[in-house]
Amino acid sequence: MVHHSAVHTSRHDREPSSDPATVADQAIPASGLDLPLELVLDNTIVGISYMRQRRFIWTNVRMAEIYGYAPGELTGRSVRDLYATEEDYREVGRMYATLSTNRFYTHERPMVRKNGELIWCLISGRMVDSSGADSASIWVVQDITDRKHVEDQIRRANLRLEQTVERRTLNLRRSYETLQREIERRQAAQLASADTRQKYRALFTHIPLGVLVISEEGEVIEANGTVQTCLAASTRRDLHQLIQDPSRAIVGDGCTSLAGIIRQHLPVDRRRVERFEVIWRSNRGIRYLSAVAAALARHGLGAVVVFQDETTQRLALQREQEQHQALAHASRVSLMSQMAMTMAHDLGQPLSACQSYVMGLRHRFAGELRERPELAHAVDRIAMHLDEAGSIIANARSFLSRHTREFETVDLAELARKTLDLLEIQLRSAGVQAIVESAELVPLARGRPTELQHVLANLVVNAIEAMASVPSGSRQLTIRIGCERRSLVPVQVADTGPGIAPARAETIFESYGSTKEAGLGIGLMICRTIIESHGGTIRLLPERSSGACFRFTVPVAGADD
Repeated sequence: MVHHSAVHTSRHDREPSSDPATVADQAIPASGLDLPLELVLDNTIVGISYMRQRRFIWTNVRMAEIYGYAPGELTGRSVRDLYATEEDYREVGRMYATLSTNRFYTHERPMVRKNGELIWCLISGRMVDSSGADSASIWVVQDITDRKHVEDQIRRANLRLEQTVERRTLNLRRSYETLQREIERRQAAQLASADTRQKYRALFTHIPLGVLVISEEGEVIEANGTVQTCLAASTRRDLHQLIQDPSRAIVGDGCTSLAGIIRQHLPVDRRRVERFEVIWRSNRGIRYLSAVAAALARHGLGAVVVFQDETTQRLALQREQEQHQALAHASRVSLMSQMAMTMAHDLGQPLSACQSYVMGLRHRFAGELRERPELAHAVDRIAMHLDEAGSIIANARSFLSRHTREFETVDLAELARKTLDLLEIQLRSAGVQAIVESAELVPLARGRPTELQHVLANLVVNAIEAMASVPSGSRQLTIRIGCERRSLVPVQVADTGPGIAPARAETIFESYGSTKEAGLGIGLMICRTIIESHGGTIRLLPERSSGACFRFTVPVAGADD
């Protein structure tokens, strides 16, 4: 048996899969292996290499795969190509002088794959003979990147947990010590001073933690208002019934009583404080009661249990997770926009070819088309639909493309009609009748057409979704372009949906202020940012009998800033 004496010891040295002794005993030649043994080595789950003067003479398939190389591509390469830093390479090189044929060198280091990606590897090696640093050596490599990531996550989680526990422990200890001192002071001065008793009662009642004192038999001795609020108990009798109710405290997939959990976690030693977490089912649903501490009280007064309600923190964490999911959804929407841009570009070429064919038909068969009006009508219809398709694609490309930041002269009525053309399929599918109303002598506006079209499209899509619950015959969308004064052009987008509640209307332009259950809550925020960057304003008009009406303004072209 070979004695494992590594320069750096690791708990992985004892794993059979990372022991290179079995490979060294085969005396691997530089010219190759017999077929059966090579097949065995190539199908191992660890990387194996045979090296001389720190260059690869032979590697199995797994070794090349770990570092992102093709089979055989590492042969002849210097191992320096795989180290992340020159210092790591030199440090391992300095260890060669201390190795012998019966000693191993094991270490964990960050290595570099062919594509530049950093990975963590567990590397074990030994010299084939002890002739010196230039003798042959055998090395076994395992990819432990996932394990390192898990260890790092666990280490970070443990650190956060330790900090949280330390902080809460300190708070609970201070609260408990304060309460304990007050109890002792009350017992000592109970007969001498009624004023001291009143002070104790005020402290016990108003302490911001729920405090429950129970006897050894499980009877409630003392309970402050906070714990009664947490457990939704109006009287002392109700509180006793609630903590004995076997359906209130949730443990795993089942339920038990709060009194049973407290008895289970009561410390045996009076100097100890047991901390645990309880999920409490109140009359209104589920509440999380965390950072629960239980300790035996002095003078035979039973036990003291302190509660801290963390429902708000849990809800905030859940909200944060939902927002992460919403941001992931926004990323997918952005990807779909890129795909739509690609489709618009690719469809433009065949449409252009079709238009050329139609022009060729008209030119080549002009005489026959004059004699056969039905064919001429069909060709005209084909040309018209091709022009419409080309306009839609051009409009879509303009809407999705990267555009200049310079302001341009914009006809808002024409831009509104183009936006409705762009959303024609959605409007028709939803059964919405959409019209554009424009006042006489409406001046041209100054802005970025694509950004203003984004605002119009967002408001129209919101209106379509809002009218989903309205009978199909009553779904109407109106875009009105007015002429308020010489410096601003007002635009209104009104629908006949259920409208927006006044309480929600105050937050719809804020981040994550969506009125839809699955809404991201950033669409109207982006609209407000665009309009304000143009020097205008956007708001929801109040006091409508039905539906919602959004109004925004855009500066008139040529008006003074």
